[in-house]
Amino acid sequence: MASGLTTTVIGSYPKPPGFPCPDWFRVANGNDYTPKMYNDFCQSITKEEFEHTVKQATKECIAEQVKLGINIITDGEMARENYVFHFCRKLKNYSFDNLTHKVYRNGACHMDVPTVIGPLEPLESEPWCVKEWLASQALTTTPVKITIPGPMTIIGTTASKNGYYKSDKDWSLDLVKCINREIRALADAGCKYIQLDEPVMVRQPSVALDYGIDHATQCFEGVGSDVEKTIHLCCGYPLYLDQVDYMKADRQVYFDLAEKLDNAGFDAVSLEDAHQYNDLKLLEKFKKVKIILGVVAIAKSSIETVDEIKKRVQLALEHIPASRLTLAPDCGLGFLPKDILHSKLENMVTAARLFA
Repeated sequence: MASGLTTTVIGSYPKPPGFPCPDWFRVANGNDYTPKMYNDFCQSITKEEFEHTVKQATKECIAEQVKLGINIITDGEMARENYVFHFCRKLKNYSFDNLTHKVYRNGACHMDVPTVIGPLEPLESEPWCVKEWLASQALTTTPVKITIPGPMTIIGTTASKNGYYKSDKDWSLDLVKCINREIRALADAGCKYIQLDEPVMVRQPSVALDYGIDHATQCFEGVGSDVEKTIHLCCGYPLYLDQVDYMKADRQVYFDLAEKLDNAGFDAVSLEDAHQYNDLKLLEKFKKVKIILGVVAIAKSSIETVDEIKKRVQLALEHIPASRLTLAPDCGLGFLPKDILHSKLENMVTAARLFA
């Protein structure tokens, strides 16, 4: 591993040209996506054809990240239509035919979303995330991080028919059980980097402080200290590249959540900082965890220079030691054209290596 600060990515990667799987990132406007697109796609391709296509795309994605010098990579989420629905399709009683129109993310998004029609439990008798991770890790010696949506974010992106669950807290507890099964299997199989995606916490801080952070911690129950347990909280994807009027979550909420996140048992907390700068005194609120700091924006086509990244990191290091700082993009990379993506990541890696 090259010297300097550690680098990682957060989740998604652009799907290659001609890749047939429908993708939330590839519609003109994220609100135009519907799960029916993926339903129809599944009827048009065999399981074997799809698995072969995903493997080839994942292999390409992993090779690119390794070549760029990323220390902790992901599989690019090639099999996923988006980061939430992929997990929900593996649970009993999430209907992807009985959709509910939902306005969510504080009104920033509206979409027809899958609907809970009964008690949630795993669809398959054996854990399935571990199969995806093993297939990806087999393609490289570089550690592959796996990402899983957290309970608050799943609830915030789906619906419950006729209030099937008496409360969101009850709904969340069932999701915790499903997620924990997958995470424990991943840890048992040797996965060393597991990330829970919970951006909705920044939209609903009162819920996060009431039980959301506690439930996120419970998702990792039974996982040893040899696994880096990360929670990711960005301020929200826009609906398309270079959108200027998207209603982001209030980044000041990070201050409200910091102390509880720091004491919740996570090893790392992933925060957005490139799309909109934080007051870096925020980093002083974290006394224990590593901070994965977003240093390149994922929905802007403008490319951060090495010097810009370097200067921002220097400022961050006035508030947190280098031993607890990792550099990353703000969130997933699915919006970015490959030439822009490569330049952003190359500059991020170059800047990270300046801090030897």
